[in-house]
Order: sequence, then structure tokens, then C-alpha cells
Amino acid sequence: MLRLIAGRCIRTGSRVADFPISADILRVEPGTITFNSACFSVSARAFANKKKKKKDLAADADEASVGNTMDKRPRRRKFNFAEKYLDKKTISEHVDVWEGISINELAERNRRDPADILEVIFSLKNSDTRSIKSEDHPIHDRKVLSILAGKLGYKNRFVGNPNKAKPEPELVNKDAVRRPAADSAKLVSRSPVVTIMGHIDHGKTSLLDNLRKSRIVDKEHGGITQHIGAFSVTLETGETVTFIDTPGHAAFTGMRSRGANATDIVILIIDACEGILEQTKESLRIIRQSRAPFIVAINKIDKKGADVEGVKAQLAEEGVRLEDAGGDIQCVPISALKGTNVGKLVEEILTLAEILELKCDRSGAAEGVVIESQVEQGLGRTATVLLQRGSLKTAQYIVGDKSWCKVRLLMDDRGNRLKQILPSQAAKVVGWREQAPSAGSEVIGVESESRAKEVVAWRRSQEVQANAELQLESIEQKRKLAKDKYEEFRRKKLESGWFKPRYGVEWNQRPKETEEASDIPRVSVIIKGDVDGSVEAILNCLDTYTSSDVELDIVSFGVGQVTETDLVLAEKFDAIIYAFNTSAPPPVEKSAAENRISIRAFNVIYHMITDLKNEISDHLPPVDVEDVLGRGAVQQEFLVTIDKQKIPVAGTKVTQGKILRDAKVRITRGIEVVYEGELASLKHHKDEVGEVTGGQECGLRIEDDSINFVPGDQIISYRLRQEQRRTDWDPGF
Repeated sequence: MLRLIAGRCIRTGSRVADFPISADILRVEPGTITFNSACFSVSARAFANKKKKKKDLAADADEASVGNTMDKRPRRRKFNFAEKYLDKKTISEHVDVWEGISINELAERNRRDPADILEVIFSLKNSDTRSIKSEDHPIHDRKVLSILAGKLGYKNRFVGNPNKAKPEPELVNKDAVRRPAADSAKLVSRSPVVTIMGHIDHGKTSLLDNLRKSRIVDKEHGGITQHIGAFSVTLETGETVTFIDTPGHAAFTGMRSRGANATDIVILIIDACEGILEQTKESLRIIRQSRAPFIVAINKIDKKGADVEGVKAQLAEEGVRLEDAGGDIQCVPISALKGTNVGKLVEEILTLAEILELKCDRSGAAEGVVIESQVEQGLGRTATVLLQRGSLKTAQYIVGDKSWCKVRLLMDDRGNRLKQILPSQAAKVVGWREQAPSAGSEVIGVESESRAKEVVAWRRSQEVQANAELQLESIEQKRKLAKDKYEEFRRKKLESGWFKPRYGVEWNQRPKETEEASDIPRVSVIIKGDVDGSVEAILNCLDTYTSSDVELDIVSFGVGQVTETDLVLAEKFDAIIYAFNTSAPPPVEKSAAENRISIRAFNVIYHMITDLKNEISDHLPPVDVEDVLGRGAVQQEFLVTIDKQKIPVAGTKVTQGKILRDAKVRITRGIEVVYEGELASLKHHKDEVGEVTGGQECGLRIEDDSINFVPGDQIISYRLRQEQRRTDWDPGF
């Protein structure tokens, strides 16, 4: 509390010097000091005027007594109450206020007592303040707020009410979506899209080669299809049919599924010699899930051992009812290699397409699906798009997945440039920005580049939001675990009776400054593929690895050639780079060789997986393998005296192989293992020997003298050797 001692009487203005005046200052206001002992007030202007007057008088006195310097005395600076007690900073301070602010909130923001504000409010003459009955009462009148600001020495800064809940902004979906179904009057007929499915090496690509008069199969490594492709075939009738060729290998399930979902008709090819195999059954399951009509083609009927009727019987067991058995599924025996009955198969395809009455809408923006995407040298990011609605021309804008494209080129399956494509046609689209779209994603046409960028930005923001929600769940789980751990620690601390228990007990271990490195061996890999579908298939294979003996770490994956960035990651994580159907430029290969980074190129997927399995096996710790040398049976126990102690000795007959002195032995009694370890002695008659062969008798003594022998105990002589383990990882093929 600030106190005033002596001075001038505030009420009368007279000088007080004969007695002390003591007063408690109640509060300081702009221009006024109020004391607690009486209703005293002093004007800041009065203090300033009196001070100026005294300075003028002192100056005159100085001029009159210039010669008499001995009479000068040092002047004491008089106390200025206004300068000390008036907070000049408060006068120019800006305070955030709003309509409806309560007196308590205003006092808190001004750092004043609510009673001061109430006193000013009640002193107002031209404002109705009768409704104010408490400090929580809101002030809605801006005029009152302005008067309070002037009286209390601050400036108002009107803001929104922070206590009022802000309405959540309406989320506007900026995504590009397919248009509503077109009017039936605008629909026109279109060609069918046919997908060829079946087990590996059953002749899918050979059939397509026969229809296209080409040799696609010669271009596939290992003679098996490892890509999904869309091909336009002009039949002898003049009609054009788009065929989608899918891989039959077990690793390419996703490709087969995409092919079935983007098709009108499915041709299921089965080898007449091998019959229905694993991928045939999987293809049937995908066909049923997609509800696509299909035709069965029994291939290789020209080969020796072909059994068409046996295949039909297997189909019946799988629930496929053929026309021959009273069902509605067409079945055509063919030879794709020699062209036998291929024409009949085409007729069945066209007949089924006519029954389905396939129609499309050729007007408006393009709508389709990405069959495959890749990064090609000289072309950049490309995607094979199957159009399903509208038309697609060069210079148009489309979006797919989280990428957009201004169509620079349209190319058919033979590399010819196209001006436009219509529904049921497929083409390679060149001009994708930032990244190639994922295989299986929708393609939607948009009107401009700005709209395309807006759609991509929206999709990425939605992805970030979804990831944040997933991370929030993980964070909440970690918080709960940490809370449970802390509560358990607190409970045990209270039970121990120590405020700060010392480290070393089981529940209070000293935290380590550095994280211990894992003892589990690790194989790190970087996957690079030629197309998105191949990378997807490889990653699906790697997802089947579940062993905890060796960790499999996928550092990075992507489409295209091996780059310098891949080398940096490989060097940092000690990773192997697997290049599937792609390569590394010469400068990258040279840099990899200098830094001893392994780049392994493969063209067949199961060759690559086999190499990875060998790499994992090399990191497995060796396993002890037991080689049995011989067996024997205890005939009788003898006690011999060694150093005045009775030591049991087993009189044994070797029944199989031989017992070696320097080998380990295992003694079993029924199912119980009595002893396992080294021999202390092995004697034949009275001589110490190195081995005893089958049919001979011997006496053997073990290291543990406390074990007694019983007739009938079995003795096994063996040696341990270390052998490299093989991983038990089964990727499914």
C-alpha cells in the first residue's frame, strides 16, 4: 500500500507543515489520485502548473543573486504525484472489447477491479444503468463502452465475441465426379470390351496374338505375361473389339481384378491338358464378384493328352453350368496356336455382345479408367486409359487419382498417333504432371487447367485429413498406454513409501540415453518397376512375409528407372535395389559400383522373389544339426574307485554305428533324457580307446558322477554341426 507523508492539504490547498498526514492510496485514475482516509483528489494539471510557477520563481531568484554563489543551495526535486501514480501507458492502451462483454471480463482485460468499472457506470447520467445488478452483467451499448474507455484511460478495439462458438465452415466438395446417367435417347451402340483371364501359360496371350496377327508373347520375358494390356482388334467382320490381356501368374491378382471390373465380357481360358488350376479358380471367383458374363475357351486341344470332357467335368464341380449340361455358359474348344475354332469363339463374343445391347454416351467430358501407368523414356509419365463415356482428344484436361494431365499425345497399342478416342477404345495418354495415376483409378475430364489443379489439391487435402485421423487414433492409444503406465508407477511408488524411489527395482529402471539397436537382422530393399501394376504385384508379394527372424524393410518403391535418389537411400539404409523390367542409366550404374550399392535387375517376378528369399536366408543365424554316429544299450552298471570315490560306469554294448570318445552322448531312460554332454572316459576291456564299433562292448563314464545307470538305458553318440537355415517364407507361388 502506497502512503503519503506530509505535504499540502488537498481539500483546502493550505500548506501543512506542523503535523504529518498519512493516507492510503485507494486507486490511481487518469488525472486523479484518490486516498482512502478521506475524499481527497488532486488534479494533475494543478500539480504541473504549481511546479512550473515555482521553477519560474527559482529562475528569477537565481538571476538576482548571481554574485552571491555562497548562498546557493542544491535544490531538491519536488515530488510529482501525477507523474508517479498516473499510468501513462494505460492511457494509450488498446483493449479488445465486444458487444455483450461482461463487467468481469472488461475488468480482467483492463487489469482493474470490477468495482471501479461499476462506480463509473453508476456515475453516468445520460445512460440507463438500472438493469445492471451484478458484475456478470453484459454491456451491449457501445456508447457505454466508449464512455468507460474515456474515463478509465484506454482505447476500445471492437472484436468478435470469443466466447461465442464459431459456426464450422461448410465443407465444399471440390472433387470431380462422374456425371449422372445420360438420357436413353442420347445413347448409341458401342463395341464390347473383352478381358482374357486364366492360369499362367494356358494360352491367353497366344489367343490375342492369333486375333491381332501379332507376336506379343515373344516380347514377354520368360514367355509369360506380366503386364495388363489393352489392344484394339479389327475382326474379319469389320467390327472393332477391345481386348484386355491379364497376367495369369499368382502375383498379379490385382491386375486380373482390374481387368474384370473394366470389362463387358470375360473369356476364361483353360488348358485342355492341365485342367482347372489355382489361378483358374481365382479367376472364377473374380468373375463372380464382378458379375461379368463370361465364355469358357478350352485351349490346346491339338496337344497330346488333351481331355476336353474332363475339363467340363471339373467346371461342373466348380459350379459352372455349360450349355451342354443345360446351363447358359458358352464353351468353345480351341487351339490358339493353330487357330482352330477361333472364328467360332469370335462369333460367340459378338452374339453375347448383341444380347447385352451395349450402349454409350459419346457427348460431354471424358470418363474412363486407368488400365496401367508407367514412366517411359522420351515420353515421361504415361497411362493406358480405357474410355467409358464421352470423347477424349489431344489438348484436353483430365484428372486421375492425385494427378492431372493436359493430353499431349494419344497412342494406340501399335504406337500410332490418334486424334481422339471414343467409348470402348483404349489409348496410351501422354502428358501427366507431377506423378502417374495409379492403375485402376478413374479418369474424369475437366474444363481447364485451374479446375484440374483444384481437383488434385482437394484430393490431396482429403488424403492428408484421412491420414491425420488415423494418426490421431494411434496417438490416443499411445497416450492411454502412457497413462496406464504412469498410474501403475504411481501406485507402486505409493506402496513403496518413497517419495523418490531409487533406480534399479523392476518397476523403476533408469531410462537409457540412447535406444538400443535391434539384434534382429534386417534386409532393406528398394523396388523399382516398369509399370504401376508390376510394383503393386511385387508389394503384394512382400506383404505375405511375416517371419520375425529377419526383418524385411521396404525403404522405397516407385515406377521408372533407378535414380540418384534411390542410390542415396540405398546407401543410407544399406538397401538392395531391385529393378523389375527396368534399368539404371550408365551414370547411375557407375555411381552404384563406386559406392558398392547392389542393383539387381530381373524380368520375371518369381526369379526376383527367389533372389530375395536367398538374401533373407543368408541373414538367418545358422542352425545346429545333429549327426547321429552310433547307438548303444546299457547292460550293467559298475562302480569303480577313483580317488577314493565310487564312480558309476556303464557297461554298454554298441548296437548301431560307433561311439566316439570325443563326441557328445545322450542317455535316455524311456522318454526321459537323463544326461546330455561329454564323455569322461571310454574303455574297451581295460584300454582307453577313441571309438568302439558296432557289436563290441565297452565301459563309458560321463562327466556327471552323480548319475547312475540302469540296464536298458539307451546311449546315442552324436556330433553337432552348424547349417545355414532357409527361410520358410511362402509368397504363394
